[in-house]
Amino acid sequence: MALPAVGASPPAQDPAALALSVVRSYRQGPETVVDVFCRVPLAVVSPIGTSGAGAYRFALSVRDSAGLQLVSQSWSTPIRGEVLKARGASTSEHVVFAARPARYTVAVAVTDSASGRVIRADTVVQAYAGAPGGSDLLLANDVRQSAGPGDTVAQSGEIRHGSLFYVTTGSPVLTPQATKLAYYVELYPARAETVTVTTRVLGDAGRQIIATAPVQVALNGGFGVSEGAVDLAGLPAGQYRFEVTAAGPDSTVTRSARFGMTGFETVAAAEAVAATSEWPGGLSEAQLDSAYEPLIYLMSAEEQGIYSTLNVEGKRKWLKSFWARRDPTPGTERNENREKYYAAITEADRRYREGGASAIPGWRTDRGRIFVKYGPPDEVLERKVQTGISPYEIWKYTRQKNLKYVFMDLTRFGNYKLIYTDDRREPSRPDWQDLLGTDGVKDLEQSE
Repeated sequence: MALPAVGASPPAQDPAALALSVVRSYRQGPETVVDVFCRVPLAVVSPIGTSGAGAYRFALSVRDSAGLQLVSQSWSTPIRGEVLKARGASTSEHVVFAARPARYTVAVAVTDSASGRVIRADTVVQAYAGAPGGSDLLLANDVRQSAGPGDTVAQSGEIRHGSLFYVTTGSPVLTPQATKLAYYVELYPARAETVTVTTRVLGDAGRQIIATAPVQVALNGGFGVSEGAVDLAGLPAGQYRFEVTAAGPDSTVTRSARFGMTGFETVAAAEAVAATSEWPGGLSEAQLDSAYEPLIYLMSAEEQGIYSTLNVEGKRKWLKSFWARRDPTPGTERNENREKYYAAITEADRRYREGGASAIPGWRTDRGRIFVKYGPPDEVLERKVQTGISPYEIWKYTRQKNLKYVFMDLTRFGNYKLIYTDDRREPSRPDWQDLLGTDGVKDLEQSE
């Protein structure tokens, strides 16, 4: 079964190489359920004719150690033109099969429909002869809970485990826009027991970067699950390993898998975009898209969802109309509101760019969003270094409104999240007082 899902390629990945990964789960019999994931970089796919769209044929075979073919599947996957143009884009193909105890070779081939070029990859899979301590670790970009008894079928790009549906390509790639990493691992204890589960993010040479607090998980005899999700906002671009360890009374099971974090291209030349007198007539499509993205803070419900469906000329007309409705001096060459807004975007990028090498644009951060909406705060209290409490900032607006915002660097990567505000249009975390601690709450009260 193919589950094409468009996504970014991992940093430093060969743009013309397939990436194969497998996740094995044990079932009584004995039998091993094998999920095979293949990331297909779209750099290997060429446009067909003048449409700009492309396609490839995906083929998979599974052979045992004697060379006997047990599984053979193939299908074609079309790629839309706008997706094919996206730099670093890839799709993911997924196949699942069950195998008796033995050693197998999984081979895949991708054939570009336009050029006939073929690229191949293979990997060896050992099916379990008996119950292992745990399954392989499944990592995912997202996870959702079943909505009810009628929600039993996985959607495109999803893998189902019980009542949970995981969106995964096998080796996920996070972005500064999508920083949540979900995980799932099955455990097969001989008897009912409670295990202590910890998770870690490891970098080069196994260096620990992040570790979560231990969690107690009760397991039934023979089968149990450890699952969850962590927010890795601010993690620099690169390749990492995510490790899950379940320690019980008699044994410890550790499983790990790779994932990537990629960077984000910020708004391009916002000052130049705002200044051009023929705006937006002289902009390329990439510049148009860059001019559109920050408008999420201004758009009405009726204006949303239209721009992405338009061609280049349609995008120009949409942007021109959008700002014409917000022009305080219609009929003049300048649009002061447009110039002021893009200047605020540029300044937010300068002040609040976060995430180190991940380069999250400042206007996309929580601090940047508030800055763009309301301008610089009238008062700022910063607490950078203190024992047991993450760095935080308290912003206060006093001139035109009486509002306070508390931003905290929860991951200590310089990525500040809004944890509390008295602004009804913004959410506060229910545990904000615990995060701030006694002294932090006093700081907030004293700022009143």
